[in-house]
Amino acid sequence: MVKNTSGGTKTKGLARKHIRQGGVSAKLRIPENDLEKVVYVSKMLGNGMCEVYTNDNIRLIAHIRNKFKGRQKRSNTITANSYILIGLRDWENPYKNCDVIFVYDETHFKLIRDIPSIPINNIIRRAADYTHFTNNTLHDELIFTNTLKEEEQQQQPELQPELQPELQLNNIDIEDI
Repeated sequence: MVKNTSGGTKTKGLARKHIRQGGVSAKLRIPENDLEKVVYVSKMLGNGMCEVYTNDNIRLIAHIRNKFKGRQKRSNTITANSYILIGLRDWENPYKNCDVIFVYDETHFKLIRDIPSIPINNIIRRAADYTHFTNNTLHDELIFTNTLKEEEQQQQPELQPELQPELQLNNIDIEDI
């Protein structure tokens, strides 16, 4: 049995027998037929589903199967703004749902960009537009200041300081508190 040296309840569940030898990432998987496509994950929907867009700007719902859940999730994390390989369901026409086949990490996707036979131009453009949109929303053109305009200063009457009653510490009765 593996000794729990780092603490926590889930640590022993990460036993060495389930980790790949050498820590080498999975072999690059490219689309093999017309029903397999590289897509861009735009948002996570929950319940093992995510919204993806193909190179043709078609919106699909990708279903994340058990291969990408549970113990195997560590090496196959699917997040928004990531790239995955999906398999379309040939019995559906028009295509609405698909299944996740492979999750690309950054190094895999750099290799896929260099392959001219895989069309991913619109996917890259969509990802760039999304990051451009989020950067613009962070920098609004609102400026907050404490200065008043001259008109507002003239409209406000000068405030006279009110006389505050002085507290006398001698007259405090403990029973009244």
